[in-house]
Amino acid sequence: EDEALAGITPLDVAAPHELPVIFDKVRVVGYPVGGDACSVTEGVVSRVEVQEYSHSLRAGLALTVDAAINSGNSGGPLVHSATARIMGVAFQKLVARGVELQGHAVPAPLIRLFLDEVADAEELSSPAEGVRQQQHEQEESGEGTLVPFRLRMPSLGCDYQPLEAPALRRSLSMGDRTGILMCRCHSAEDNSQQKQPETAQIQQGDVLLTFNGHALDNNGFSDLLGRRLHFAVARDICQVGTAVPVSVWRDRAELHFEHLLRPAQYLVPRGQYDTRPRYFICGGLVFQPLTHEYLQGWSINDRPAHLQDLFQRGHLTPLRNEVVIISTVLADAVNTGYDSGWIGAPVVHKVNGEPVRNLPHLISVVRAARMHEATDPQLETFLNFEVSMSGGPFRFALPAGELQAAERRISAIYGVPAACCSEHYLDT
Repeated sequence: EDEALAGITPLDVAAPHELPVIFDKVRVVGYPVGGDACSVTEGVVSRVEVQEYSHSLRAGLALTVDAAINSGNSGGPLVHSATARIMGVAFQKLVARGVELQGHAVPAPLIRLFLDEVADAEELSSPAEGVRQQQHEQEESGEGTLVPFRLRMPSLGCDYQPLEAPALRRSLSMGDRTGILMCRCHSAEDNSQQKQPETAQIQQGDVLLTFNGHALDNNGFSDLLGRRLHFAVARDICQVGTAVPVSVWRDRAELHFEHLLRPAQYLVPRGQYDTRPRYFICGGLVFQPLTHEYLQGWSINDRPAHLQDLFQRGHLTPLRNEVVIISTVLADAVNTGYDSGWIGAPVVHKVNGEPVRNLPHLISVVRAARMHEATDPQLETFLNFEVSMSGGPFRFALPAGELQAAERRISAIYGVPAACCSEHYLDT
């Protein structure tokens, strides 16, 4: 209520390029466990560097402080003791044996980026247009609908490695240049018809020398915001869709062009929030995308090796932008012989010989095959799913003509929707 804030002066967020320095005193304000009153703890900034964010599993700039941060502090301000400006927002702490007083906060540059994107969305002709645009994009990619506005972090779209090894630098004929090697590029977009020249984008085998005017050393670090930081910081303070000037070393020549920063994407999504699970059932086989949330059903050391490998090393391409697995088998006469329940989460590669790009594509292939069977019921046809398990390849075959009756039984016995799919894929 407005009355509750009467007479209270709001704190200012630090400037977009302002970071505290080591040993700066800061205070963490919030309502952690242990009481009802507002809690204030004090400490110093011990690190300013790129850390992994626990919610998104993505590396980003973070402040490390030794002020106590406990459950309930998340979302509370990190206030500079001398200036009373908000230097960050508390969001996590490192918990491990032998580790103490390592709390993390989102720094002001990223807070400002989020506020700027919210302001940009509000300036659209309709207040909900920005949200609807994100929903449309997620519908197109099969990620679901009805999500709130969220900050999309930019991505270079490449895996890279340092160039500390002198022999590796000599093999690239770099001379005294410094940078990092692009090992692999990720993209779900088909660039074969693009208007932009192929040379005007970062490619596998390029050495990234400069990014947005910042020269990189052989570990990918630059002089940023008044200190030595990983170039990922310069990337993250840009908005998605920014064309950033870069220079690369390619085929013994230095090239200069603008590289488009796209939203961070992964073959196996990280940290999905406010997203309804997607699934599709065919003949008792339950298909769903592989996600980090699914893998969290196991401890990190007990996860199925073939799924963990896709999570860590999966490659996003135009031919496959999502991993589809069979999460369980709902036993029925139509799938007799394939066991039931959890069968090892096999990864689906092909349906009737057609490579599977994502779950919506699998559904379209299955429905097209079933419609074809309905036009000629005298000819027995099958749906063949080629999958791989931890032990190797495997195949499922289901008689298309028996699926409709089987799914009525499955819906009645197991209580799944009559459509045998999540609301994302209702056939209208």
